[in-house]
Amino acid sequence: MERMLRPGHNCWKIARADRFVLLIDGANYYHNLAAAFERARRSIAVVGWDLDTRIRLFQAAHAWQRGPRLRHFLQRLVRRNRDLNIYILNWNFPLIFANARDPNLLFDRPFRHSRIQFQFDNTHAAGASHHQKIVVVDDGLAFAGGMDIAAGRWDTQEHRAHDSRRSSRRDCYPPSHDVQAMMDGDAAHSLAEIVRDRWRRATGDCMPDVRSADIWPSAVQPDVTNVDVAISRTDRQNGHDQQIENLHLDLIAAAREFIYIENQYLTSELIVAALGERLQQIDGPEILIVLPLNNFGWLEAHTIEILRVRSIQRLRQMDRFHRLRIMCPVVPDMDGRSVGVHSKLLIVDDRLMRIGSSNLTNRSMRVDTECDLTIEAHSAAKRIAVAGWRNRLLAEHLGMSEKQVRDFLSSERSLLRLVDSRRGHARYLREIPDKHSTEEMVLGAELADPHKPLTANVVIEALATSVKQQPVRRLLPLALAFGGAAAVLTLVVLRRR
Repeated sequence: MERMLRPGHNCWKIARADRFVLLIDGANYYHNLAAAFERARRSIAVVGWDLDTRIRLFQAAHAWQRGPRLRHFLQRLVRRNRDLNIYILNWNFPLIFANARDPNLLFDRPFRHSRIQFQFDNTHAAGASHHQKIVVVDDGLAFAGGMDIAAGRWDTQEHRAHDSRRSSRRDCYPPSHDVQAMMDGDAAHSLAEIVRDRWRRATGDCMPDVRSADIWPSAVQPDVTNVDVAISRTDRQNGHDQQIENLHLDLIAAAREFIYIENQYLTSELIVAALGERLQQIDGPEILIVLPLNNFGWLEAHTIEILRVRSIQRLRQMDRFHRLRIMCPVVPDMDGRSVGVHSKLLIVDDRLMRIGSSNLTNRSMRVDTECDLTIEAHSAAKRIAVAGWRNRLLAEHLGMSEKQVRDFLSSERSLLRLVDSRRGHARYLREIPDKHSTEEMVLGAELADPHKPLTANVVIEALATSVKQQPVRRLLPLALAFGGAAAVLTLVVLRRR
């Protein structure tokens, strides 16, 4: 069988991982992240879209059982180990995000230790964000996927409707589902190369290459060993501007039986068109897409959510052979809400698994800085691993055991009949209802989900068009929104000149 993954086309490089494991949900990720940090000898490097120094990597029902806050935990590590240096690179977010971020990052030194270096990074395309989520320990153990070390991410696979451990400073946040990968070997060293390059571009300084002895957490059994991992990037500043887009299109085209998707968004016109084309083929695959029920926030509800509604409608209209489900995960006592879905994962048949930071949006494909990982199975053992990841995720969403999912699919070979069979259970995947919003976009798609970096002219023209489309009764609140957006976006554009 011809290999789908090709460096220079849909990936940057392919590197071998000695061990690779999928960490499902925040509690699992944070637990193993803390274990890796404890084993660090020379270096911990973190790059992310968000960071919150107040969170705890370990949660418990009783406050006295919980671990220390992140800033105290990292300070303890460097005090205990004189050879350890910690590098943290965070997206230099606009001030409109400030009310949802850790104020320590803005108004204080978040880590008061000379061997914990914290820097903001704005070396990206105009109007973009740094959206990669990578952690590397001693250049030899790496984590990458959809999760930042930030508020609102921690949750167990039970996703209980009410769980006191999911607490923020104000209240208990809703259940949240996400996925992260952990790996070692050359794959981890390649991710360390990305992190060092980001650090050099952002700060002008060089991080040393410190690959040391094996630090894999002893309690973790890998899902697969000696596996090639393709690393794909969106990074216009470094010449990687279409790898992730090409990767998604190639994955969708390669499917024979199933396409299983988990994502926070669904707005990319190219991706929707590619999925629609497969739906219209008489021998095309089943497509199961797991999304959150809604995207929240006033501005998001009037921008990206409207684009998502249109994408869902378009796909359902193209589903001529009834091979599509677009669903959200439901657990008991949610009062009509769903579990939040923040994962960015795509699995094709029993052959290909992609996990990363990129959403199914235009900006993730072409504008923001992203990092995705793909495994292509070329042996029976690797195909079992790929199928196992899909089955574990479905088992979680459907309240089943992995064996029950495996047995059903072995007999029926249908993801859609599987999810349909669980309707009415306490835990299941529920079809996202059709919405027929008549509201206009508050901001045009050119600003909400751009295909290319923004220029001052694009910002001004898009804002002017949006204002002209709005009813008079909405002009005052919109004017305030537009004024703030115009100021921020224009500054972003001009700063990049």
